[in-house]
This record gives sequence, structure tokens and C-alpha cells, in this order.
Amino acid sequence: LLRVPDIQNIADWAHRAGASLVVDNTFATPMLMRPLDLGANIVVHSLTKYLAGHGDVLGGVVVSDAEHHETVRTLSRIAGPVLGPFESYLTMRGIKTLALRFERQCRNAHCLAQWLCNHPAVERVYYCSDASHPDARTIQHLFAAGLFGAILSFEIRDGDKTRILAFMDRLKMIVPGSSLGDVHSLLLYPLIASHRNVSPKMRERMGIRDNLVRLAVGIENIDDLKADLDQALRDDG
Repeated sequence: LLRVPDIQNIADWAHRAGASLVVDNTFATPMLMRPLDLGANIVVHSLTKYLAGHGDVLGGVVVSDAEHHETVRTLSRIAGPVLGPFESYLTMRGIKTLALRFERQCRNAHCLAQWLCNHPAVERVYYCSDASHPDARTIQHLFAAGLFGAILSFEIRDGDKTRILAFMDRLKMIVPGSSLGDVHSLLLYPLIASHRNVSPKMRERMGIRDNLVRLAVGIENIDDLKADLDQALRDDG
């Protein structure tokens, strides 16, 4: 979970095979990683997430190298994916605070990951700052110093669907939701959301167990986030 591919190595292999490399950089944002500098040909972002940053824009952006620029522009003209003027305004306004928001979100996520590792109700935490992360060397090479992203996942000890849903119901500040990159922290339960149509066997192979939740960390006060998670993780039954 939360694997970080070696973009430069993948780009080299793709180019040797005569292929172009497209990277979705939504989770990392340009604050953590710039795939074009690593050899990617095209980069896509969901504007809905960190770039606009307030959960009120539906849109996307495509950035390309010089070689693919005209191809992307031609496709844009043919398909007509024009962002509305109000959505454009909201995005331009949101991007002005991207650096501030994303750094705060990353710091909060790092702090929560460390705190959750020691919580008795948590079985395991997945976050990119973990020294035992399988891609630790790649992360160290790619990511900006001290920032590891604002997404983490954790498994709740002895959690099943009923207990996870009860945990979510007890949350007071953190909002259950399938998006990410908002100023508000959003919690996703893959079993009923992103991976609801994936078979149990395939989910197990992917490492997505029934007690796993994903937390997209916002900019709230870190002590408030800890308090909300702590009270919700306490089993009241």
C-alpha cells in the first residue's frame, strides 16, 4: 500500500520500448514530485484534490513535455474539455495556497502516522515516512526533504465491517468521504467505497483487508485530529 514507483527507471524502460510515460501525480502534487523532470512525457492531476484544495471544483489538468504538447492541445480542441469560468477562478485562487496547505497536511499526516503506530486499537500503519517502507530508497530520492505526502492508511485491530462502520459513525471532526486533498480530513473505507466491487480474494492479494481505512489528512489542528481519532477508536460496545 502507498507504493512509490521509481519514475525515472520506468521512464527509461518505456522510452527504450518506444512508449511514452503518463503519470498521475495527484497524490504527490508538484510539491513532492515533478515527473516531467524525471523523464515522464505527460502528467495528469485531478484539480478536485490538492491543487484547488477545497473540495468545490470538478476538473483536471494535463501537462506535457514539448514533444507531446501539440498532441495534447489537438485532443483538447477535439474533445472540448473546457473548465468553466467559475471553476477556473476557484482553482486559481486555491493554487495560491497550495504550498501552505500541502505542507501542513503532510506535517499532520506524519505526526498522525507516528501517533497511530502506538495506539492500542491500531494493528498497522502505512505511511511513506516509515523507514521499513519497501520503497524507502525511492522515496528518499524523489520526495522533498521532510515531506512524505498527506495520505496514510491504517488497520484497526480486530476490525470487521460492523466495527469499522461504528468507528466511522463516532468520528466528529473527520468526515467520511471518498475524495482527498481537501482542507478537511476525509476517511475512506475501501470495502464499501473504492474497492466495493473487487472480490475478497483480489482485495487480499492487493493488501486491502476488511479492517483497513484510508485517511486523507487535512489542515486541522493536530491535537484535535488525535482527539477525534482516539475517541472514535475506543470500542464502546
